[in-house]
Amino acid sequence: MSSKYIEMNAIEHTISNIYRRTAGQTDFYRRHVITEIARAIDFDGALWGTGHLGANNFHSVEVLGVDDSYPAALAETRDTNPIYEVFKANPGQAIDMKNVMDDASFYSSQLYQDFFARFGVERLMGVILSDETTGIFTLISLYRFEREHVFTEDDGRRLERLAFHMVRGASQAYFIHLSHQQSENHALAICDQHGVFYEAQPEFIRLLNTYVNEPVVQRLPFSLVETIAGEGTVVAEGKLRFRHERLGDLFCVSLWEQSPIDLLSDREKEVVNAIVHGLSFKEAAKKLKVAPSTVSNHLYKIYRKLNVSTRTELAEMANPMIKE
Repeated sequence: MSSKYIEMNAIEHTISNIYRRTAGQTDFYRRHVITEIARAIDFDGALWGTGHLGANNFHSVEVLGVDDSYPAALAETRDTNPIYEVFKANPGQAIDMKNVMDDASFYSSQLYQDFFARFGVERLMGVILSDETTGIFTLISLYRFEREHVFTEDDGRRLERLAFHMVRGASQAYFIHLSHQQSENHALAICDQHGVFYEAQPEFIRLLNTYVNEPVVQRLPFSLVETIAGEGTVVAEGKLRFRHERLGDLFCVSLWEQSPIDLLSDREKEVVNAIVHGLSFKEAAKKLKVAPSTVSNHLYKIYRKLNVSTRTELAEMANPMIKE
């Protein structure tokens, strides 16, 4: 069996495991995946950080084999780090430090003496992937602690391929986790309180660009600071609705096209949910802890608001909001 075949098999196996990990806990996803890619590329330390192009630090970061203080220290070098500048100028391309500075220049530089040497980093290779629409970037860096252990062009090609799947898998894992916590089929994004994107599903951006006059780039067209008081707030001239949920210092924002169902009160939505699942007035009343006559009165008002006259019509209209 050729070494080339063995190498390709290792990479395919690693990619498969990256996506298999999406079904697990998101808290440990990145660490598991960094460990996983060691099957395809040999390294002593690694960093996987995500941030915003307008920020000076990572909002999410995982390291392996280097000190936990490394990410913050690395972020402080951004304005004076020529390697990082080359990363940014060549998104999606694996950059080896020796492609930016020759060994003599690198090891005599203040950057090496004040920073990399402090953490034992002798060789490094990394890649940046960025999304111009959201302004989100991801940096994946691999490190070796022995100067003689150089990265090869093959290592770079493997990293380029794996990095794409790492970022795609991480986003998939995050949104799978969030979608399990809500039953509606809404588009999702993660934002800070000012509406700056940290993660965003393509459908979320599509909805905004469909209904908002100004092109949506890197942030919400409204500030969560100003609209934080209510859930289900109407945006884009009543054509879209959104709901937000706090996630530490960030917010998960759900976005969906407004439907007639959105005009109902919370209690009326509960009645609809019960009725379209086939419950009788008596069964719905027991579930909602109200009198059967109350359910009947609510349903009468619902039919008038939605301009329907049968349960079948109601079920067809309510289908997107039905909860299992």
